[in-house]
Amino acid sequence: FQHVICTGLWCKVESESECKTKLDPPMDGTDCDAGKWCKAGECINRTSFSEHVEEDWSTWSTCSRTCSTGISSRQRKCPGSGLEGECHSPTIQYRVCENPSCPAGVPAFRDWQCHVFSARSSYRKHIHQWQAVINEEKPCSLFCSPSGKDQPVLLAEKVMDGTSCGKHGLDVCADGRCQKFGCDGILGSLAHEDHCGVCNGNGKSCKVIKGDFNHTRGAGYVEALVIPAGARRIKVVEEKPAHSYLALRDAGKQSINSDWKIEHSGTFNIAGTTVHYVRRGLWEKISAKGPTTSPLHLLVLLFHDQSYGLHYEYTIPLDPLPENQSSKVSEPLFMWTHSGWEDCDAVCGGGERKTTVSCTKIMNKNISLVDNRKCKYLTKPEPQIRKCNEQPCQTRWMMTEWTPCSRTCGKGTQNRQVACTQQLRNGTLIRARERDCLVPKPASAQRCEGQDCMTVWEAGVWSECSVKCGKGVRHRTVRCTNPRKKCVLSTRPKEAEDCEDYSKCYIWRMGDWSKCSVTCGKGMQSRVIQCMHKITGRHGNECFSSEKPAAYRPCHLHPCNEKINVNTITSPRL
Repeated sequence: FQHVICTGLWCKVESESECKTKLDPPMDGTDCDAGKWCKAGECINRTSFSEHVEEDWSTWSTCSRTCSTGISSRQRKCPGSGLEGECHSPTIQYRVCENPSCPAGVPAFRDWQCHVFSARSSYRKHIHQWQAVINEEKPCSLFCSPSGKDQPVLLAEKVMDGTSCGKHGLDVCADGRCQKFGCDGILGSLAHEDHCGVCNGNGKSCKVIKGDFNHTRGAGYVEALVIPAGARRIKVVEEKPAHSYLALRDAGKQSINSDWKIEHSGTFNIAGTTVHYVRRGLWEKISAKGPTTSPLHLLVLLFHDQSYGLHYEYTIPLDPLPENQSSKVSEPLFMWTHSGWEDCDAVCGGGERKTTVSCTKIMNKNISLVDNRKCKYLTKPEPQIRKCNEQPCQTRWMMTEWTPCSRTCGKGTQNRQVACTQQLRNGTLIRARERDCLVPKPASAQRCEGQDCMTVWEAGVWSECSVKCGKGVRHRTVRCTNPRKKCVLSTRPKEAEDCEDYSKCYIWRMGDWSKCSVTCGKGMQSRVIQCMHKITGRHGNECFSSEKPAAYRPCHLHPCNEKINVNTITSPRL
């Protein structure tokens, strides 16, 4: 039971019947038995943590890995101070060892172990590709998923020492157990980084920068902010799912989602730090531990006008940056962008339109087109292509305008030319045979009447009545449409007339407010609200509920006296 207490901390979660654990040992000094406490995952007698026999330790072993983070260990013989040769303090110690970063293209350490194991076992006859899977209950066992299958296979009870086993970089497997290392690289150490990235720091060597970016108009890449060199604890989260993509780019060629190339979720090395990019459906976030070695440009790729917002947060050191880093903040960022669409190369029959790929300069949130030679060292993306004007090229009748009426006053005729035409893909119209036009031929002549000598008054639509409850007036416009304005005034229609409208005679009437419901403190007041006819005073239900005034409101009187004089409290006699 003592061993279980110090191996993993179990907690009872409210509203759940089962206890839960993250397999992390309790903090050193946690009571595990009478006169004993936990240290480095073991239940030992209460002694000073500094009580060690340093001269008995062996030299540190070589690092478990040749690149990236690994661990090394050292051992010592039991001092013999314990009962029957039992040791009261650890006989093996682990520490983190850092190596140069692994070359590009090298698989993750756990994935590499899956490849090595499958190459040495009978699985290689059937499976060609493996992917590591972390089992939450056994994070230091080697589970691998064969290609094309979802069920992971246990290939080894223990992964190699130095394999990451948790969400944090200092959770590392050692001898088959997931161990927590302090920021000083020592197993079981309580040393941790503050939010400024200082091991065992007090959090006062940096300041937190946080803010929001909002955008409502525009498409393409829009710069949200520039994160300076030396930034740590970088977090960027979208306010809500959106049809857009977060993009990140440093002063060199390292980037995420730039040049219109969208990446999957994963980790990326940018500006000297590891950036974690997560996309779930339409929601994205970016995080990085830092520190950054050069400025990071945070951009958003928008595809149309939309209401967009994100929240960002990071820390920067209070001490000034070295001159070679601080000077980089003002450097512009050059990148290829799709600046617009060309016209369709066909008007019918199916054509294509391409985007114009231009070099742009981004500086201080301003984006401008520059000479393409500024981007000559960057890979120019291929233009995007869309189909357009896919409707088939058809024949149709083409008509000229009607000629003027043959008479200016009275009945006459007017004519026009009608021809069957065929449209080509380039938009050119050519004459075709009349039988090629499938619809009936429009008329080429029609009767007309000259109106120069006619009186033609045109009256508009009556307006609404000037009142909504009773008698009023309504109006309309009247104009003469004769080309020479020769309309007879005696035949002019009237422009105004009397009207009646009783559509809004019912209104809300309110009574006086009642007294407050209490004599002290907070209470309520009420009043009578009735729907009544303006003219007759009758009650009705034709008032608009959306316009109904409030029937209740809070009232505040002087505070109630909560003090009680114990001398005045009496009780009836028994």
